[in-house]
Amino acid sequence: MIIANLGRVRPVTFKEAGDDPREKAHFHEISDSTQEMNPEKISDVVTDQQGKFPQSGPVGQMEAMSAGENHNLETELEKQSLQRVAGTISDMVAKEGYPAWTLVAPQMILPRLVETLPTKALDCLSNKISGDFTKTPLKDLEKRFLNGH
Repeated sequence: MIIANLGRVRPVTFKEAGDDPREKAHFHEISDSTQEMNPEKISDVVTDQQGKFPQSGPVGQMEAMSAGENHNLETELEKQSLQRVAGTISDMVAKEGYPAWTLVAPQMILPRLVETLPTKALDCLSNKISGDFTKTPLKDLEKRFLNGH
């Protein structure tokens, strides 16, 4: 299972219960495998404040100032973040040999993230779950996702 949002990718593996009756199915987090990718903010890209331009009004009178356009900068930054996250996910899936995997991501980005994934990673995607669980402790993930095991 790979849990992601625009700033973090967290792979979690599933371990079956063993022969010991006390051992239960559980998730395992590979140490140092979580990737932090701070999404860029407009303030990191733009060097000054948004421009202000006079609005037209009656001749000789100035009305309020209108804000300049951001020219879809937010959309472009999100698109770049999605591409970075999809690339990281693809690398993780490839490293494991393209096994069947589940993607967990916030509903707001899940459809676009799936569209951004490379074909090879998408071909072995077995399940999609909406939610932001990138910082949820493993025990809570197990309660939520392993109730059927």
